[in-house]
Amino acid sequence: MLALLGNPERDPRIVQVVGTNGKGTTAVALAAALEELGYSAGAYLSPHVLSYTERVMVRGEYVTEETFAAAMGEVIALADDNGVPATQFELLTAGALKLFRDFGLDCAVLEAGLGARHDATTAAAPEMVVLTNVGLDHTEYLGETVEEISIEKLASLATAHTFVLGTDDPRVVEVAREECDRTGARIVEAADDVDTMVSSGRTTLPPYAERNVRIGIRAAEVLTGESLNKDARERVERRTVGRLPARFERFEVRGVPVIVDGGHNVPGLDAVIRSVRSVYGDRPLGVVFGVLKDKDIVGMLSRLSDEVHTLVLTRPGNERAADPEWIGREHGPKDLGGRNARVETDAGDALAVAVTEMEKVDGVVLVTGSLYTAARVLGGLRAG
Repeated sequence: MLALLGNPERDPRIVQVVGTNGKGTTAVALAAALEELGYSAGAYLSPHVLSYTERVMVRGEYVTEETFAAAMGEVIALADDNGVPATQFELLTAGALKLFRDFGLDCAVLEAGLGARHDATTAAAPEMVVLTNVGLDHTEYLGETVEEISIEKLASLATAHTFVLGTDDPRVVEVAREECDRTGARIVEAADDVDTMVSSGRTTLPPYAERNVRIGIRAAEVLTGESLNKDARERVERRTVGRLPARFERFEVRGVPVIVDGGHNVPGLDAVIRSVRSVYGDRPLGVVFGVLKDKDIVGMLSRLSDEVHTLVLTRPGNERAADPEWIGREHGPKDLGGRNARVETDAGDALAVAVTEMEKVDGVVLVTGSLYTAARVLGGLRAG
């Protein structure tokens, strides 16, 4: 597909962001930091929540529906005319790269979809790879251990000149050093640098996102060899806040705080719960939980069991959704009071139940488990 398009990946400088969690926030912050340094930049993100246009950002803004549809229509027609059996993600990746070239951007930041070895974004031959973290997710595809998954996520180092490592997990660090020795990529172990950066405190970044923003800023500095001052870093934070839907989005329903976050694995769920606690303290927590069936449902329910005062199971809007009735029967999750989880197949109804329960105890509601669960409530919440 890229060859048929005239290899659009060869025009901008390509940075690929890989990892288990935080890739989207890191990618948006990285692109914003490049803009602050004077380079025009775009970001390719996945998945989308409410609109396909959420996948392509140019100079800090999502492209319009007309621009997106025209580019993707051209790519799809080209694939059809030439008998290219491309997947949806491959078509979207090719279309995004075409758009970045058409806009004449200096740099393009690509968020990997799954791993890296067989991910479509790797076909763009990134000159820099940024790793946020590694956890146990997609184990059926990437491996059963953190070390095995790390190897898959670092497979694109074959073309990269520079690798920015945003975690200090010793298991990941060891694999990263070995892979960089093997490929000749320069490794920048940025975990200590990132930890010394201090958030301005003047933005509404969720606590778990602060580190991802810092990784993005550090990667931009490494790529360009330039540094951002304090004011520029604050502007990057402001440009990142609220750009990605269902990442600690806050609402209020009948006086009850409602947080929507697509935490879809154990590390992601743990991060959002810790963020809720840092913002709202020990207020009772009601959780609307919908998850895909290929996730670590047991691990996620276990993390919730120590936190929830009310648990409502629901169904994400995806063909891979786990049946909430089945979760209730198979795993029997309970809340802190020993009550069985409620089941409300419709996510809107599930949210209403959780809000009603939290009204009684001055609590907080968290909608989580999947971006597809978030998508089912965000439309109504934003309209309300």
